[in-house]
Amino acid sequence: MTNRIYSFTAVFMLFMLFSLGETSVVCRAEAVPNSGIKIGVAQNVASGQLLGKGVKLRDASGTTVSLPSGGAVTASGEYVRAASRQLRLPVRVIAGSNLGWDKTRYRGSLSFVQSGQNFTVVNELDLESYLRGILKIEMNPAWPKEALRAQAILARTFAVKNKGRFASKGYDLDATENSQIYRGVNAEDTRTDAAVRDTVGQVLTYNGQVASIFYHSDSGGSTADVSHVWGGSFPYLVARPETTASGSPYSDWQLTLTPAQVASAMSKLNVDVGSVRGMEVAQKDSYGRVVQLRVNGDRGSSEVRAHAFRMAVGSSVLRSTNFQIARSNETAASSIVQTPPQPKKPAPAAVESATFSPNADPLIEMTRSGVFTKEEIMDMLLNPDKRGEYLKKGMARISGSSSSAPVVVEPTPSPAEKREQLSFGGFTLVGKGWGHGVGLSQWGAKAMADRGASCEAILSHYFPGTKIGK
Repeated sequence: MTNRIYSFTAVFMLFMLFSLGETSVVCRAEAVPNSGIKIGVAQNVASGQLLGKGVKLRDASGTTVSLPSGGAVTASGEYVRAASRQLRLPVRVIAGSNLGWDKTRYRGSLSFVQSGQNFTVVNELDLESYLRGILKIEMNPAWPKEALRAQAILARTFAVKNKGRFASKGYDLDATENSQIYRGVNAEDTRTDAAVRDTVGQVLTYNGQVASIFYHSDSGGSTADVSHVWGGSFPYLVARPETTASGSPYSDWQLTLTPAQVASAMSKLNVDVGSVRGMEVAQKDSYGRVVQLRVNGDRGSSEVRAHAFRMAVGSSVLRSTNFQIARSNETAASSIVQTPPQPKKPAPAAVESATFSPNADPLIEMTRSGVFTKEEIMDMLLNPDKRGEYLKKGMARISGSSSSAPVVVEPTPSPAEKREQLSFGGFTLVGKGWGHGVGLSQWGAKAMADRGASCEAILSHYFPGTKIGK
């Protein structure tokens, strides 16, 4: 019962923190010490293999099990079994050397915490060592030093800003794209190690506080304003043009979506337009990135946020929102025509948001963005089985939301143009880049570094008004 109350309280406080706004997050940047951090490296597992020499397991009661050369560990309700012994969760694990779980080696120590009838493996280590297990996964270590240094600062900034995000589960961050992809010692490289060492303790700050940062693979020519993606407004998370062509392998791509695929995506957003008959860009930002899409069907027409549509289609399928829709009587190449800007109109103000994190749990993203009321948040926390219900409700709400930034209003195609799209059998999207588009473009950072830009210049370009602090 104690654990259940603690879990609820921690999650509730986390949600409340998200709803208060950035200025309430007391993350001062005068100094960032090399403190400990807990990473959930394997969630809800029933069994696995401990690695290492001189491995010892110890639970809170003092029961100790020795595994001189590692060994199997299995879940048993509130316990784990190792070497035919039971230890009550949580259990701390240390080793003389080469500590690891399954095929991955880790610095620091490991622990097992209860996760339903199974357990989660948590790696506890110092912040700088944690970064060493991230950088190679996030950026090619063969890239220029200044790009690697910029990435190191952003990875550290994200870790400091979001520490404690999964406190209710017994760790700070996880090892997946929901936080930052982390692979322990297996991912270490001398070149990325140097970037961590060269920037030790440095984080990106705004007005003396640790900034909320994002990064993505390739912007396709311009980054996105955060208000067009998740809502909210940050003065340093605005659309920025790339200074030079990146040479990214994702610079150009095409995707054809069938009417059924479009209808399926709309259904995931809780929008029913019936049989899809047309799809067109409803709004773009000043650099041509799609903000709103309009989908027409035999039951009506509806506009949805382009980012929400992308996530419903699949972020690895629809690579970015930087695209145009080719008409059926056009080739993909001829469809890339820059039309003169249309008159701009302001949209209603968006919900203010507190902090964001790359590729986070959608319910947490929605809560941060003010999608749910306090009563709904409480109901969600007390009734975890309603997760699906609230996910559907939240997607429906954000799919029709507008941005406070100026957008270009695209003219509605004529019925004849819609028929042309239908006769093609689908909708060909001709696009650029990969990722949500907010914050730093990794390929763009490489291009800047290739041309002599410093780490400071790169971060200043993508996050205007921020500073590097310690």
